[in-house]
Amino acid sequence: MNVAIVDDSLVDRQYLQKNIERYCFEHKIHMQINTYDNGPGFSDSFTAGIYDLVFLDIFMDETNGIHIAEKIRQIDDRCLIIFTTSSQEHAVKAFRLHAIDYLLKPFTYEQLEESLSRCQKELKRFSHYIELKEGRHYTRILISDIIYTDYYNHYIQVHTARNVIRSYMSFQDFAPMLDKYPQFLWCYRNCMVNMDYIKSMDSKDFILTTEERIPISRARKNEIRQSYANYLFEYVTGGESR
Repeated sequence: MNVAIVDDSLVDRQYLQKNIERYCFEHKIHMQINTYDNGPGFSDSFTAGIYDLVFLDIFMDETNGIHIAEKIRQIDDRCLIIFTTSSQEHAVKAFRLHAIDYLLKPFTYEQLEESLSRCQKELKRFSHYIELKEGRHYTRILISDIIYTDYYNHYIQVHTARNVIRSYMSFQDFAPMLDKYPQFLWCYRNCMVNMDYIKSMDSKDFILTTEERIPISRARKNEIRQSYANYLFEYVTGGESR
C-alpha cells in the first residue's frame, strides 16, 4: 500500500508515521510512506493511482485539506482519504468527499489502528481491477463490474451497470487485461462478455441480465457454447472462486 501524509506540523507527521510503522509491524504488512510538509507540494505531484491512502491535515498554512481532497476526487475516485485535524468543524464536508475516517488530534494508536484496518478491508474490494485512460485521466474499473467490452471507432468500450468507459486503444492491447480472468469469454471478434452476467442463450445470442443481447460468432459457435457450459459446470460444482 502506498501512503501519503500531508501535514505542515513536523511533530504530527512524525507521530503519524511512527504509528503507521507500528501498525505495519504488528499486522505484518508493508506500506510505502511519503510525507509532505505542505499541500501545494503534494497536489503538484499527485496523479491517479499513485497513492492508495492519503492522510490529510485540514488546517495548514498554505492551503486547506478539504480543497486538496476535492482535487484528489477530481482525479482519482478510488484513493482512500483520512482527515487528521484538531476540530470537528469540517466533518460533514469530509464525509461528502467519501473520506474513510476523520481522526481528531490528538488521536490514539488504537484509533489509528481501527482506521487502517478499515482501509485494508476497503482496498481488498478493489484488488481486482483494470485501469484505463479515459480522456486525460485514468479510471479504475472493478473486474466484477464489467458486463461486457466491445470496440467501436478505435475506442475500447467497457460496459458496466452504471456507465460506459471509453478508452482510445486497440482491442489487441486491451484484451490481455481480461484474459487472465476465467469469467470472460470471447463471443465474437473484439467483444468479450462476463459470463457472470449471462442470463440465458439462444441459437444466436447471449441474453444478459441487463436484457441486452450479445451475438455469438457463427464460426466459433460450438466452441463458445462449450466454454460457457464448462464455466457453468465449474461454478455449480464449486470451482475456484473468481
